[in-house]
Amino acid sequence: MSQGLYSLLPDKGLAIVEGTPFLYHDKSSTLIAVDTHFGYEEAMTRLGVFLPRLQLKKALEVFDRALRVVSPKRVVINGDIKHVYERLLRQEAAESVKLVESLRERGVEEVVLVKGNHDTFISGVMKKISVEVIESLDLGQGIAVFHGHKEVTSDFEVGVMGHEHPALQVNVGGAKIKYPIFLKVPLSTGQLVIVLPATGAYQTGNPVGLDPGNYLSPIIREKGLIAESRPYISEESVGVMPLPPLKELLGRI
Repeated sequence: MSQGLYSLLPDKGLAIVEGTPFLYHDKSSTLIAVDTHFGYEEAMTRLGVFLPRLQLKKALEVFDRALRVVSPKRVVINGDIKHVYERLLRQEAAESVKLVESLRERGVEEVVLVKGNHDTFISGVMKKISVEVIESLDLGQGIAVFHGHKEVTSDFEVGVMGHEHPALQVNVGGAKIKYPIFLKVPLSTGQLVIVLPATGAYQTGNPVGLDPGNYLSPIIREKGLIAESRPYISEESVGVMPLPPLKELLGRI
């Protein structure tokens, strides 16, 4: 495995790009990101909360960091490229297009959007810039990419998903600090899902716990062996930190 990559499933060619929330599949030259949530700032402004416009800026910075490590032919945005359910905001459309243009300028041949629950009204915009919008993607080798907000009927060995925005909450000197994490979750069916942390700057994550009922995805709620799940922190300053299973870890912090 190349420098800057942490091998997560060596037999499947899946690796974390160190210091990023992205997963790379070397056998198909595919970089996978989830949950950019473009338009979040405009949505909050409509509610009277004014936030700096950081989502696109951060996403471009993180993609730039990843593209110094790998040169993917394909980038998959695995759900929730946009934030608002009930309409398409101007910021959502403009920033989605800017991301795709930036990736193409960096040599990415193909950009695909796997549809998430927030990705309403975006298909027309994506069609104009030749981005395919699909429900799921088969990477081969038994690997399926889907957002995770609904049940998946296709047969797979390893699923790659988003939706959960997983994070680990740690108490340090009385202060609560959250670290976005990758979460490797075995299922009762013998399958495995890898949950990616959100890309969005304001989507800092939902703290993981041992109660399946607190998870958003029906896949994890109904089939996840939560106690056996393994978290991985991916920080720019330290690379990837593998941690013990949640059943061991959550009793310590």
